[in-house]
Amino acid sequence: MGEYVWSPSRELTEHSNVATFCRAHGIDGYRELHARSVADPEWYWSRAARDIGIVWHTRPQRTCDDRGGIATTRWFPGGRTNLVDSCLERHVRQGRADAVALRWEREDGTGGRLGYGEVAQLSARIAAGLHGLGVGEGDRVAGFLPPGPEAFVLLFACARIGAVLVPMFSGFGSEALAVRLADAEARVLVTAAATTRRGNRYDMAAVARTAAEKVPAVRHLVVTGELADDSIEGMSSARPATTTWNRLAASEPAEMLSLPGSAPFLLMHTSGTTGRPKGAIHTHGGFPLQVGSEVRYNLDVRPDDVAFWVTDPGWIMFPLVAIGCTLAGASVLTYEGAIDHPDPARLWRLLDDQRVTVFGSSPSLSRTMMARGVVPAATSRLRILGSTGEPWTEDAWHWYFAELGGRRCPVINISGGTEVGGSLLGSSPTVPQSPCSFAGPCLGIDAAVVDADGEEVAGGELGELVVRHSWPGMTRGLWRAPERFARTYFSRRPGRWSHGDLASRVGDEWFLHGRLDDIIKVAGKRLGPAEVEEAVLGDPAVAEAAAVGVPHHIKGEVVWCFVVPAHGALDAADAERIRERVADALGHAFRPGRVVALPELPRTRTGKVMRRLIRDCVTGLPPGDLSTLVNPGSLEALRTAVPGVEDH
Repeated sequence: MGEYVWSPSRELTEHSNVATFCRAHGIDGYRELHARSVADPEWYWSRAARDIGIVWHTRPQRTCDDRGGIATTRWFPGGRTNLVDSCLERHVRQGRADAVALRWEREDGTGGRLGYGEVAQLSARIAAGLHGLGVGEGDRVAGFLPPGPEAFVLLFACARIGAVLVPMFSGFGSEALAVRLADAEARVLVTAAATTRRGNRYDMAAVARTAAEKVPAVRHLVVTGELADDSIEGMSSARPATTTWNRLAASEPAEMLSLPGSAPFLLMHTSGTTGRPKGAIHTHGGFPLQVGSEVRYNLDVRPDDVAFWVTDPGWIMFPLVAIGCTLAGASVLTYEGAIDHPDPARLWRLLDDQRVTVFGSSPSLSRTMMARGVVPAATSRLRILGSTGEPWTEDAWHWYFAELGGRRCPVINISGGTEVGGSLLGSSPTVPQSPCSFAGPCLGIDAAVVDADGEEVAGGELGELVVRHSWPGMTRGLWRAPERFARTYFSRRPGRWSHGDLASRVGDEWFLHGRLDDIIKVAGKRLGPAEVEEAVLGDPAVAEAAAVGVPHHIKGEVVWCFVVPAHGALDAADAERIRERVADALGHAFRPGRVVALPELPRTRTGKVMRRLIRDCVTGLPPGDLSTLVNPGSLEALRTAVPGVEDH
């Protein structure tokens, strides 16, 4: 455990949502609440549901039925609900129809606001329009949209009539889009006419049309935006039939369906290392309660907050923030475009102009700003910083905490994934923090760090993050792939969810070190890539770094470091100095065999460095699924820099 650099204020220890919940139930703080929540999950989730505002049309017979084991646990059997009732209609009934539910801003400076009543009404009209296109309960509707009002409203429109939303990353090409449309057998595809990034216009409707024509299941294409009518003029093919968002919005509002708590509302794809993308399935009962708990008790979102997370509708954080924050009665901000255009100060202006109080991003945003030498003016309205997506490096964490949060705001680190339907680990606004840390598992999550034999480890020893019991947000299997679900998460450690994250515990704090398949093994010694990268990033010549293990005939593996130079090229003296830094920090056994300079590191759409892709390129293995690679040019640069490895 590092030294605590932040401690909660009296306002947080007395008035935060989690402090209020603890006081109401006679519990002495977050850690005692977590212990109670895993010892008696029925107690915790039933009381959290009431506090969060989950509306049941028919109350569940019980909170969960886990007699079939973790993989088949049934949550809220017998219960009926609709997340639209909990997120929107409840606030309207309580007289908060005019409270702002959504704010949006685009790169060109345009934007707007919608109140809770307006979102409820517009989503009901879009739902009716979708129903008029033949969409019924259980049918899939794909969204290929930039962050903005249409993506936000579509989520609730689908949920209202029991349809299943299939969100797609707004930067996908037609092939990646078609693969996911075919897998979901989506009946309707909703897209924007175009989006703008760094001043450049991208024709999303053309990409969507090309993809939809390859998938017989897609019968209708719906185009949004000011140029929607112009975009569909040239679309003359018989299938799919094309219409506009505004035509759907002219429909009479649809009635809200009452659905089983186990009814799916979200099918979200996440990529595996091989094969087709995995489809995680989330439900009306489980997902809202899971994310509602995290947003309320970890991120401490309250009704007067404005929450902004740098994300995309195709990433799990978009529905997490949309549903979690509307459950809390707060205002969500979305932004379409590059967050640092026309200059890095755009982000700070956005935070100030929109009066943002809760802000979240991936650590890669901080590292990018650091590399560019950006020194922001901390905004006084911010009270909570959030982060997710990848492990922190200590220098980037300090930058985020000090430069953006002014050393006042806690960094609420959360980590889970698409299949988790939320987070497994989280920080707390009422628990002191050291850099890069988590307070521990989120409420209701019974997690552990285990070694190769399944035994719990502590004291800083690296191990795999596993979960011993189900939780409400856990994916209800994988879409049409039950055997893959069992094999991926439960085959290695029967009866436990194997998450694949490399973790450690030091005292009361938890830390993440990357993915288990990223672990580097040198002469029988194991370490996570983050430890190597931390040492490398301490060198002033380095802006970004990734460490991988490369086969070696004596040591098993040797460390290779791939770096993006901070200024120009990297010379031999720089490379030797970096090797020595790593050896000094971690021991001579981990001295890198090579230091390779690249113009950029391959990253996913969520900012994660694709270490697997780097390793596969170096060792000559097929690169596998590349649909989430956001910068394809990095792959060619990598192949040029490292033509292959015989034995190093």
